[in-house]
Amino acid sequence: MSEQVVKHPMQIAFENNLRFLNQSEYPEEFWQGLFQSSERLQILTLGEADFSTGELVLADPLSYLGTKYQTVLERRAPAGSYSVQLAVMQTQYAGLRYAAARLLLNEKVALRHEIAMPKGYALADLGKPGVFSFFGVDAGLACFADAAQAQEFQRFARRWYQDNQGKNIYDDYFAGLFAQSYAQRPEMQRPGGDFLCWQLPESGSRLIMFTSGLGDGVYSAYWGLDADGGLTELVIPFMNPEFF
Repeated sequence: MSEQVVKHPMQIAFENNLRFLNQSEYPEEFWQGLFQSSERLQILTLGEADFSTGELVLADPLSYLGTKYQTVLERRAPAGSYSVQLAVMQTQYAGLRYAAARLLLNEKVALRHEIAMPKGYALADLGKPGVFSFFGVDAGLACFADAAQAQEFQRFARRWYQDNQGKNIYDDYFAGLFAQSYAQRPEMQRPGGDFLCWQLPESGSRLIMFTSGLGDGVYSAYWGLDADGGLTELVIPFMNPEFF
């Protein structure tokens, strides 16, 4: 008789969360609870990021930003600067984690949410062969970015590697900046740093990077819509707090 495999609670939570992610829609109660301070969640406002064109991009900044593997969204926001917030959760088994991130486009209340489709596709295309709403994370980081700033970031990365042969852009450049971020605001990060408010050297545009929940994977974003159907926010859920 074979022995029954007993899974660690963290493994169970991880598997449940994996099945939960990237659904076409969620109950509105889920969205309302993500960014309400509670015993489980705290809301951290990081600052503003700049969007010079309003064409929004989702990407792991160190792996895909400015490449063909980033996800450019179909719907655009007005060009401008917008606040980035994180829903911070202290989990039982994984320590401090970011359950979700959102880009606040205005102060209007989001009454419903819909999945953010990639450029060239409508909501009706979801589920068709070759149509994917999510973006990939390989370095455990994510960001909201503008398409123009994404290309600028890629130019910066290419130049950095040309000037630093044999080095790694995280270990030899960004790790020190993340460590400084932790030193400045340690209460909402793990040692080493979990977010970075950074300016692109060429233009001075602000780009905010943050860790993606439990790390590597694929994640979808969702538009928050007001009573008139206008865009109010863009939210990336990484973890369902109820599982952790």
